[in-house]
Amino acid sequence: MRKGFFFVLLFVTVLWGAESTGNGMAELYADSFESRGDTVYAKGNVVLSYDGTLFLGERARYDRKANVVIVEGNVEILGNRGNKILADKVVFEVEKNHVTFQNFYESDRDDIWVYADDAQRQDRNYTLRNSMLSSCSPENPDWTVRFEEARYDSEKKYIKLKNARLYAKKVPVLYTPYLGFSLDRQRSSGFLMPHFGYGADEGFYYEQPYFWAISPSLDMEFNPSIRTNRGYGIYGTFRFADSPWSRGTIRTGYFRDKDSFVQEHNLKNDTHYGVELLYESSNVLRDWKPKGYREGLYVNINLFNDIDYENLQYGGLNHLEETSRYKESRLNYFLYDDRQYFGLRGRYFIDTSSLENNETIQELPSLQYHKFSTPLAGGLLEYAMDAQLQNYWREEGTRAMRGLASLPVSFHTGLFGSYLNLAIEEEFRASDTKFYDNLSSPDLSQDHYASVVLNHKIELSTDLIRGYESGTHTMQLLASFTKSSLLAEGDLSIDEVNEKLVGDYNLNMLYNTRYTLGMHHFWNGYDGVFTADYLMAADYYPDLVGDDKVAKGFKGKGWNLFRQELHMRYGHYSLSSRVDYAVYSHALSQFSNTLGYSGSDLGIRLTHTRKEALDDPKNVTQNEITFDGHYRQNDRITWYGGYTYDIRKNYSKDWKAGLHFDRKCWNFTFVFKQEITPVLTKSGEGSIRNNSFSFQFNLVPFGGVGSKSFTKVSDVSGS
Repeated sequence: MRKGFFFVLLFVTVLWGAESTGNGMAELYADSFESRGDTVYAKGNVVLSYDGTLFLGERARYDRKANVVIVEGNVEILGNRGNKILADKVVFEVEKNHVTFQNFYESDRDDIWVYADDAQRQDRNYTLRNSMLSSCSPENPDWTVRFEEARYDSEKKYIKLKNARLYAKKVPVLYTPYLGFSLDRQRSSGFLMPHFGYGADEGFYYEQPYFWAISPSLDMEFNPSIRTNRGYGIYGTFRFADSPWSRGTIRTGYFRDKDSFVQEHNLKNDTHYGVELLYESSNVLRDWKPKGYREGLYVNINLFNDIDYENLQYGGLNHLEETSRYKESRLNYFLYDDRQYFGLRGRYFIDTSSLENNETIQELPSLQYHKFSTPLAGGLLEYAMDAQLQNYWREEGTRAMRGLASLPVSFHTGLFGSYLNLAIEEEFRASDTKFYDNLSSPDLSQDHYASVVLNHKIELSTDLIRGYESGTHTMQLLASFTKSSLLAEGDLSIDEVNEKLVGDYNLNMLYNTRYTLGMHHFWNGYDGVFTADYLMAADYYPDLVGDDKVAKGFKGKGWNLFRQELHMRYGHYSLSSRVDYAVYSHALSQFSNTLGYSGSDLGIRLTHTRKEALDDPKNVTQNEITFDGHYRQNDRITWYGGYTYDIRKNYSKDWKAGLHFDRKCWNFTFVFKQEITPVLTKSGEGSIRNNSFSFQFNLVPFGGVGSKSFTKVSDVSGS
């Protein structure tokens, strides 16, 4: 129980790195006080409170003449920023705003701690000598950074070390005369952990990133690198948030190959460069857009002279889903409300297998207007409207400007007490495509193709749900009939258009007459242990179309494609199966089965995929077995791996095996794998199959060091 308290006036604005909010009044509590001349002694459960900071100790004394406060005996300092400081003795020279510590120890909410035999504080800056820091347990830490002297800014939580040594337990593993980094998760400028590795072809690889925190909304990262046998280069990344509703990233880079490397690997280019932009905003026009409308802007640009621009990056940006051959850049802007939608879109493709990319068709740009479904005739009918203007451009070859409009009108009603649903739709579609710079079809009598088509659709469906004691069963049945009618064409018929142009610009809007049957069952157990999802669909073509260009899809007569999917899960086990069978050609266009197990410590997945060409069932285009899995040995160790075997070519396509080891204060990951890397040679697309080893080591939360080493196995150009 407190026996008394004593007021001490400290004429200083800041005592402990926090702005003073009062008049400099400090309150000193203790079990007992004693005054001897100019000195006041406090003993027993001493508490000094000032501006939200508490100083706890066994005893204290205040020299009123020298204006010095000394707190001793297991001193504990509790700040208002969540950090905790311990010391044997703390001396405050109030007028100088100077603090001296003996056996200084500080830890924060991220479990980072700093210890020093001797420490001093002037304003918000500390000077520490004979010190160490770590994020591991203070008792026998796994790693420590020890240093002779450090200067620490407690406000910015940034520390600069002299003669720093990294220890694993008691073994020194790394020395540097200077090291600076943040002890906070806030961004700050400085060098990041380097990346290094070794490749049989490229030699020693070293990259030293530098991070520049320009402002709270801007930063840049520079990544210079050298590959001793290949060349050198630099990448730069600029990140920004230009408003509360928008943000973006810009990256550019350049790498120069040595002449010897270019000649050895027959590369098309000796320099690799590009630019990338990611940007999104939900409020571009701000107050200028119409009332009640919402908008969005999405930009994803990825331009480069060849694929090595991406391969040479240690960590790439996130771009659109792409095939290994085509890389897409896209710009989308849309403005909409509950009734209508306006859109502007541009798409640019890079064919990474092409030496020039001159004949690749680009969509620059397209305009779209869409009116959402609107009821008619008291709700019995619904109509929608869509209109597009598309500009297809390429550097060499035929280009096109296309206008397309569609007007679907549908009727929906329930039959037999809504057990059966009837939908009838008539869709009016019109298009006009104008060709220009026509190099591939100089014999055209007209420079455009126009057509008007009416698509008919009748659909019967049902959606039934029944509950049982153990779960619910949902059944959906569907039967539909679709047919297209060509109402009119322009002066040029579809038969007179060059066949390549028909495919390039999707000129054909007719569909074969078709019947479609579908069935979908879904079972969901109440206990969540067992679920099942089964889907079956098939289509039938009653008319023989022949080998002309009038209609899309199946050109024969009879049953076309039978599709079946099954997905089941029982506890930790799962099964997925898909069968696409082309009845008319007796070909398995897709046959895929996946068996999996996902437990708390073990996860495995085995997949077999087989595909056959529709026009030649004996031509197996894909036949592979893939295995993926991981095993969590304990809280620290996780093993993982994968393997793909190509049955068709009778060889291992790719594989990987690795380990992730995780401690609270550090972790590392390494993986062995075989992979295929695409390259652009003077003769076109090529690739190299590599065996590689990668390693990543992290000291939490400071980051880590990554490395890779590669061993070239064989050239598989054209694969």
